[in-house]
Amino acid sequence: MLGIHFFAVIQGCLPSDESTISAKNLNHLKDKYSVETLNYFYETVFHEDGNGKRNIITKWNSNPAIAILGHATEVEIGYVERAISEISELNLPIKCSLAKTSDSASIKLFFGALKEVHAFLKLDSVSISDNDSDEHFGMGRSTAYDGIIEHANVGIYCTEKDLTHSTRYKVVLEEILQSLGIVGDSYNYPSSLFFQNYNPAKSLTPLDVNVLSLLYEPVIHANYTRESFEKDFADELYAVNTHQKIKNLLEKYPQTSYEDVEKCFFEGVFLKHPKETNLYMYGPIKKEDSLTIAHAISALNKLSPNINLKLAEPPAIEPSHGIILDFRQSDHQKESIKGSNEIIAGRTCMFPKLIKNKVLLAFNTSESAQALRQRSITDAIYFSLIQMPQEPSRTNELFRVKGSGIAFTPRYANLLKLVYSNEFIDGLKLIDFKEIKLNMGK
Repeated sequence: MLGIHFFAVIQGCLPSDESTISAKNLNHLKDKYSVETLNYFYETVFHEDGNGKRNIITKWNSNPAIAILGHATEVEIGYVERAISEISELNLPIKCSLAKTSDSASIKLFFGALKEVHAFLKLDSVSISDNDSDEHFGMGRSTAYDGIIEHANVGIYCTEKDLTHSTRYKVVLEEILQSLGIVGDSYNYPSSLFFQNYNPAKSLTPLDVNVLSLLYEPVIHANYTRESFEKDFADELYAVNTHQKIKNLLEKYPQTSYEDVEKCFFEGVFLKHPKETNLYMYGPIKKEDSLTIAHAISALNKLSPNINLKLAEPPAIEPSHGIILDFRQSDHQKESIKGSNEIIAGRTCMFPKLIKNKVLLAFNTSESAQALRQRSITDAIYFSLIQMPQEPSRTNELFRVKGSGIAFTPRYANLLKLVYSNEFIDGLKLIDFKEIKLNMGK
């Protein structure tokens, strides 16, 4: 239950796409920050949800003073003070503080009812119609001149349907941090504070902190352009020179069928789950089901560093992300096994992402159903990670029993390794993959 948005109004002279970072400083940044940080920076700083890619960086060059307006409770005032304290511990070159008066504030933070927040932010009717009073809502708007943020207005509404202090605090912390220049969200890291979907377990992660630290590096100037960033970090960014990088990747997997790869595209676009993906089980579960799932998770996690499946405790309300296994038992079902796999994608961030698979597995009471049950569970998990049309696998086709666990066969193991490589980016279009395929060997 969360809606977080941030928009920047940028004024000033047209920036130059020539890099403003010296070769020495550029090498220093590449040594200091991981490739993962650089890519996460790219998608959260150079993109506004709903507005698409943005062309320049915006940041503060002075210490923002925050005024609390509206109908903030003592608890909500405490959230703001706690957020300021947490940001201060990051040792950024700027420091947030509470303003003595609203007139002296550079960030105005308004708490109130949903309609009051809409009025404060001067939202149009289209924006308002998208909001649900059953969800927490946060939105900010900043104004920048030549990339330097001059002031920001932030509105926050907390629903009475969710009184969890940790969730409410994270809404406040995220909005304040986004007012500092990280305006975009992402589907890539469910544990990140900037994860687009609702996840009560998300928090300010070390990766989030590194992105903020990079933004406020002295050599990263306000008005630094996206085009310059793409040129300066072309080797590190997976979304730059994508065709060549995928071509190089395919050469590492000569045995993998291009036809199999093409089957992994969903409605003409390639999507995969985030690196961190929880698996939840609902319904009547048998002891051997849990063992099968544990074996499948262990085998899949070994295939790629970008697959980190974890069996999680299922909450009462079905999660909005992850893989959901919904088990059913039917005495009247004719078929031994009936299954469906609902695919839910997120498309509002810079990179679309496979967010959720809801798998229904219904078994009757026949011996055939019991014999096929464990294989069908492993099939369901694998084909939730990879969007090939699923057909019941034959014995030893998808995986083989190996010792006390399982091992996926080379065909399916290598396919998963290939498409879960960093270079095989979400949002790749099938038409572009076919063009890359045609240019192989040239």
